[in-house]
Amino acid sequence: MTSIYVWTLATVVFLLELAMVGVLATAAWLLADRGWTGWLAAIGTATVVVALWALFASPMPVVDVAVLKLVVKVVLFVAASLAIWSVMHRADLAVWFAAVAVVVNLAAIVPPYSNYGGFDVPA
Repeated sequence: MTSIYVWTLATVVFLLELAMVGVLATAAWLLADRGWTGWLAAIGTATVVVALWALFASPMPVVDVAVLKLVVKVVLFVAASLAIWSVMHRADLAVWFAAVAVVVNLAAIVPPYSNYGGFDVPA
């Protein structure tokens, strides 16, 4: 049971992170020209977001400081929620995205998931 829970939660966390990157890249594309400059903005935004995530907020970050991890996660998920709200004009979806992000990330910091760090899943 624990193994199923941990893997399911890890999958949901990962999909939520991918959605956050996609939302921010889409918002950059919409705010830019939607032409080649939009594509450059989307690719640049996705690159910066993934780099920030890898440096500070990934399960095995380069800079392993708990406060920075929390700040980066909060800033990026709030930015994605605000992008859904203001750029895509979907307040309902923004609220749902923020609520799911809070619930899933809180579930990921309590046992049994936090005991395994999302990697060493029991057999």
